[in-house]
Amino acid sequence: MIKLASRLFMGASLGVLVGHGVADAQQENDGSADKSLRIEAVTVTAQRREENLQTVPITVTAFSGAVIEQKGLDNIQSIADATPGLSMDAFPRTTPRPFIRGIGSSNQSAGADPSSVAFLDGVYLGRGPMLSVDAFDVERVEVLKGPQGTLWGKNVVGGAISFITKKPVDEFEIHARATYADYGQHDYNLVLNTPVTDKLLTRIALSSKKNDGFRTNLNTGGPLDDDERISGRFHALYKLDDATNVLFTIDGTSDDTAGPARFNIAPNGSKDLDKPNATNPDQPGYLKRDTWGTKLELNSSALGWADLTTYVSYRDLDNSTSEDFDGTTPAGNAANGVPVAGIQVLKEEQADSLSAEIRLATKFDGPFNWVGGLFALKDTVDRQRESETSVPDLSENRYIATNVTKSFGVFGEGRYELTSAWTAFAGLRFTDETKEYEIRRLVGDRANPTVNYTTYGNPGVSDEQKWTWRIGSDYQLNPNVFLFATISTGFKSGAFQEQPNAPTARLATAPETVTNYEVGMKSDFWSGRGRANISVFNEDYSDLQTIQVIDDATQGLGGSRVVTDTGNATIRGVETEFQFLPTDNIRLGLFYTYLDATFDNLLETEEILADGTPIVADLSGNRLSRTPEHALAFSASYETDDYAWGSLLFGVDANYQSKIFDDNSNNNIETRDPRTLLNAFMTYRASDRLSLQFWAHNITDEVYRVHQAATAGGHFVQYGPPRQIGVTATFDF
Repeated sequence: MIKLASRLFMGASLGVLVGHGVADAQQENDGSADKSLRIEAVTVTAQRREENLQTVPITVTAFSGAVIEQKGLDNIQSIADATPGLSMDAFPRTTPRPFIRGIGSSNQSAGADPSSVAFLDGVYLGRGPMLSVDAFDVERVEVLKGPQGTLWGKNVVGGAISFITKKPVDEFEIHARATYADYGQHDYNLVLNTPVTDKLLTRIALSSKKNDGFRTNLNTGGPLDDDERISGRFHALYKLDDATNVLFTIDGTSDDTAGPARFNIAPNGSKDLDKPNATNPDQPGYLKRDTWGTKLELNSSALGWADLTTYVSYRDLDNSTSEDFDGTTPAGNAANGVPVAGIQVLKEEQADSLSAEIRLATKFDGPFNWVGGLFALKDTVDRQRESETSVPDLSENRYIATNVTKSFGVFGEGRYELTSAWTAFAGLRFTDETKEYEIRRLVGDRANPTVNYTTYGNPGVSDEQKWTWRIGSDYQLNPNVFLFATISTGFKSGAFQEQPNAPTARLATAPETVTNYEVGMKSDFWSGRGRANISVFNEDYSDLQTIQVIDDATQGLGGSRVVTDTGNATIRGVETEFQFLPTDNIRLGLFYTYLDATFDNLLETEEILADGTPIVADLSGNRLSRTPEHALAFSASYETDDYAWGSLLFGVDANYQSKIFDDNSNNNIETRDPRTLLNAFMTYRASDRLSLQFWAHNITDEVYRVHQAATAGGHFVQYGPPRQIGVTATFDF
């Protein structure tokens, strides 16, 4: 694979270089290219300072706010669908967890962390439900691929998703959108930017999303897979002087929905249902999430030789879910061969996070510049989980846990210009992180439960001190071709299990580490009307933390438990991005990711027998779960010329993923077949202020799985949204 990838990289690089030279020569000779038409420059902050995407030695997929609105990428799942190499695990939907290049974590334990991380305006979002960012009124979204353990630090092992929101500007602005679509969808968004004085600027963004559910609860007639969310964000920017400003931010999101629809497809031979439109859960489910945060940030260029950024942030979360996992009644389970009356999964979580950072980014005229700073964080998580298997449930099997994480980091990265075109860089970060994890298990009669075991007062402790680093070099071959090579590392502290037994309740896994070797090229050609970016990488993972739900006979008939294991893995791959403007009116784009992700060694717990004996399987050589070998995103658009009546923009997007294993055992049951999601839109722009867009998502009405688990004699599946057609009106003033 490495030889193939290297040949692909070298061949593509040679092709682009030759094409660049031929195209430029042709333009010089006959002037055939319109030099005013160029693919726009994209500014990113992947290295904690503003830079052109094409000169950053990191593989980054970036979406501008305009593209996000145009394509309807209004949530984290739609962004993942449009980004090869990024996938999302959402069990439940209000608890999304990103996987980048196959690396993420489904472990929702109070004592566990993500392996790929989201940031909101630079603030670390440590719990899945905190990732509730509505992609409305955002400047851009950056997906950083590969470990970013130096400048971003904590748990950025697989990569990072960075949301950068729009900040106040010194002009009055109104931006309003309204959407109406199938399934009772009606969304409203409003942005109001107000310069109160010359020094004080404010910006408020409000959003409401609601639909009547993509599927129906046959027992109640109510919705399933519905949406009901309100969110808001307020920025206040105060200019102390021309060089220094203070930014205050507060944001929040509230969800209250009926929850997902589950289907047991075991009686159908584990084949997908034709039209999974309705199911009959006997237990009412819900997804309730309230999360908010605030931040105070100081930015100053007053030092002259460096830009100073410092902030303090507090975030809060209250998340509770109840799901009828079997999706039917006791009679339905009996008919389907499920040996229990029902499977109800209950989760409750309260969390808060306090973080602070101070950072300097130099701007010397000489060859050497650096970024450095300090970071501190304290997270507190209280979490409960219970799986019920009787209707009505009169027994208790509840795990109650508390975790406190304290993390401190000091970091720096320097760049030295060896020549005007050749730069070397190196970075180092030290992280000191401690976790204290307490848990107890309640069993017996629900009205009067007993404590099976407890570690409260004698917690499990994970105490880690780790160095992470990055070294590399980049070379500006000519004004349009940029080459880079890096070696980078990442680290995540050990995790505690969500449903351990007494002997393992205080034991954390080993810390997760990765070393990534990567070479890449970023190039523009044909006077900026073409773009080709290619990266080839090899990632060596140690103590990769895996998680799955297994049958546990110690908990009785139909009992299950969440277990955590660790193994080593190697991930090799290729990332590509191609864009092309063949005419003034046509834009083409193609993003492709190839992943060869396999375990070098993994001994994974498959089930637990009635006497407590774990059954372990050797899964060495298997593919990592939730990792497609091939992922592709294609886009094409055509925009008419401007006329007196306005203009039209037509667009189509196709997102493809190859087969996915949802279980590390690579069984042929918990799989997701290859799928292609096709979206299209037509936008009528009456003026610079008013537009009307007609759109369709999942045009072919493809049935595809988004989560599944084979347990307790059933195969329980959750499906993605069906075809949806709608219209969105936008007004700007």
